[in-house]
Amino acid sequence: MIDFKHATSLGTPGQTRADAISSVVSRLKLPRTLRLGQPDQVDYGQVVAARVRSVNLSYPVLETTGSRSVRLREGMRIVGALGARRALHGFSGDLPERLVPGAGFHLLNKGGVMGECTAFHRALGWPAALEYLGTVRYNSGFLSLRDGALPSLSHSLPRIPVILVLGTCMNSGKTAVCKQILRLFSQKGFNVNAGKVAGVAARADLEAMRKSGAGRVLSFHDLGLPSSAHLSDLSTVARSLVHHLSSPAPDFALLEAGDGILGGYHVDSLLRDDQLLERIVCVVLCANDLMGVWGSLEWLRQQGHDPQGLSLLVSGPATDSAEGIRYVERHFQVPAANAFESSGKLCTFILERLIPWSRSA
Repeated sequence: MIDFKHATSLGTPGQTRADAISSVVSRLKLPRTLRLGQPDQVDYGQVVAARVRSVNLSYPVLETTGSRSVRLREGMRIVGALGARRALHGFSGDLPERLVPGAGFHLLNKGGVMGECTAFHRALGWPAALEYLGTVRYNSGFLSLRDGALPSLSHSLPRIPVILVLGTCMNSGKTAVCKQILRLFSQKGFNVNAGKVAGVAARADLEAMRKSGAGRVLSFHDLGLPSSAHLSDLSTVARSLVHHLSSPAPDFALLEAGDGILGGYHVDSLLRDDQLLERIVCVVLCANDLMGVWGSLEWLRQQGHDPQGLSLLVSGPATDSAEGIRYVERHFQVPAANAFESSGKLCTFILERLIPWSRSA
C-alpha cells in the first residue's frame, strides 16, 4: 500500500480533491485529496486526475474502488490511469502524445482507463470527454499502477492444472462460462482460483468470479497494467498469474482471456508459450455462431495446434440450442456443451482432464 502520509512534493504542485476514484487505481488506496504535477512524458499506468467535460449518455457510469458504480456528471473530478483500449464493440484509444493542464482526452472504459479515443462503436458514439488536471505526485516522482502491483514472475511454472477460456470476440460468453464453471466446481468442494489474462482494467468480472466461488481472483491489472493492449506478448502476464494463483494450493486455476483470439489484445500470443501449454489441461472456446467456431478451429490448425490435442470444447451462444451442439460435434469433430443447459457434460469433460493430471502430480 502506498503511504501518502509521508509523501513529499516537488516545488509547489497543484492539488485537487477527487469526487470519485476509479477502480483501475484500487490497489493504490488513494486519498481523496491529491497533489498534482506534470511529468515530462506520458506513460502507460500513470495515475492522473481529470474533470469531466461531457458525458456519453450511452456509457455514463464509472466503476469506483470497491467495485461500486457512480454516474458521471459534467464538472466531476475523477482519478484514473493512462492506458490503451482496442474494443471491437466499445471504445478504442491510446496514450495522448502529450498532456498539459487543460488538454482534452477521453474515458476509454468504465474502470477508469483514460487516453485519446481513436475509434468508437457506432452504437455508442464518442466516449466521455475529459480535461486533464494533472498527474498524481508521490515522493520525488509521479504515481503509477506499477507502484502497487504484484511482481511479474516469468520463471518455470508451478505444477498446477490450468483451464483456459478463449472467445471468438467480445461478448461471446466467456465470463458467463467462467462463472458457471466456478459455481459448479465450488459446489462440488473444489478449490479454484481464477484470473483474467487480457483485456482492459475493470473489477466487475473479477468480482463476479469471486462471488461464483473462486478462492482468489487476479488479473493483468494486479500486475500494474491498465490493459494488455500495448503488449505484443502476454506470456509474462499469463505466467505471473499462474504463479500467483497457484497459492494457496488450488485444485486448478481458471484463466479467462478477454476479447477474442484475434484482435488488439494479442490473445493469440498465449498459444505460443510451450510451457504454459503444458499446464493447460483443456481449452473452452466460446463462440457466438458456427462460422466463429469454424474460423477458430481453422486458425488453430494453421498455427500448428490440433484442437483435440488442446482438449478443446466449444461453448458460448453457439451452443444455446441442441442444434448448435449437434452441428459442432458432427461437422467439426470437437465436443460442445452449453454451460447452463448441459453443465453436467461440461463438468465431466473438465474432470476427465483433471484426473490424469492429479494422478501424475
